[in-house]
Parts: sequence; structure tokens; C-alpha cells
Amino acid sequence: MSNVWDSHYKKEKSKLQYPDENLVRLLSRISPPNNRSLDFGSGSGRHIQLLIERGFAVSASDSSSESVSQLQTLDLNIPIYLTNELPYSFPKNHFGLIVSWGVFHYNERDIARSIVVELHQAIAPGGYLLGSIRADRDTHLGIQAGQMNLSDLKGGYAETYSLEELQDLLRVFSDVQIGYTERTPLGSLEERICHWFFLAKKT
Repeated sequence: MSNVWDSHYKKEKSKLQYPDENLVRLLSRISPPNNRSLDFGSGSGRHIQLLIERGFAVSASDSSSESVSQLQTLDLNIPIYLTNELPYSFPKNHFGLIVSWGVFHYNERDIARSIVVELHQAIAPGGYLLGSIRADRDTHLGIQAGQMNLSDLKGGYAETYSLEELQDLLRVFSDVQIGYTERTPLGSLEERICHWFFLAKKT
């Protein structure tokens, strides 16, 4: 998987600059117990500045060494982790907020579950995990036998989740709220880009 993403982040189209509007909305609904946050799966870093502007002391991580290398050139002066294998080195009960936007579905199901457990352990009591994950109505990734059929991510691993599967994935959290979004790519009205987005709280 990492080779696919290393290649992806070398392309100009991967350099997203604007935060996801659903994340902006979710941030307005929470009151974390501290201002320490982790952008898990930072990619191009598009959510880092949003979190900084919201007053968070931000750490970032990604499983792609290319992503980490590019983030290090941005002179952000924040901790940046390469998270390409479990277990992670995050401190326990530390972060008031972890953002994981569009990450879990690019991992095999058992690995995704282990990641969720690791992140849950890193979140402080009363803290939050905000995230998104591909929904089972999605057609855009063109998944066949676990492999994507997009031109720039061809051969990379991905899965989609039903509502029940997502609820099961997040069962370590005491309070979970889930929403849904669906859109079509421009000029491809027959395709669907579908995501669940969620707010999960640790007591």
C-alpha cells in the first residue's frame, strides 16, 4: 500500500489545500478536554492549518514516507510521525482530539480495527475521534477483490463499510454519531462517491 501512496503524493493532484466541510462542521460540535490534537493520515496536510487556526497544538502522522517528507518541508514546527506499522508510539490518554479523515478504508479490516484501538488508547478521557470512511454504496474507487481501479491509485488496497460494519469498528467508543454524504464526479453522473463521517467520544 505504501508504494501506491508514495507515488500518489508525488503528483500535483494530491496536494489538497482546503479542509473538508464536514470536518469543519464536526469541529464546531465538540469541546475536547485539552488542545492536543493529532491529524492521523495527514496526506498533503490540508487539515493541519485548520486545526492550528482552531487553537490546537497539532501533531501529524501518515503511513507514507513521501507524505511525511513533504510535511517536514512545510516548516510547520510540529511533531510528525511515520505510522507505517503497528503498534504506534503515541502517548496514552494524551490527545483531546484525533482526526482520521479517509484513512481506515485503505487498510484490511483487522488492521483497521487495530488502528482504531490504538487511537482510542491515545485519546484522553472525554476526547474525540472525528473521521470519515468509504460507504458501501461507493462506486468511484472501482474496488475489485480489495484493489482500487482508479488511475492514480490502481492496485492499492481499499474496502467499503456498511453502517453496521462502521458501528462495529467504532464499538470501543462510548458515544458515536454518524452521518452520510454522497456526490457524483463531474461528468460521471453514473458514479457515486460515498462516505460515512462520524464523531466518536471516549469517556
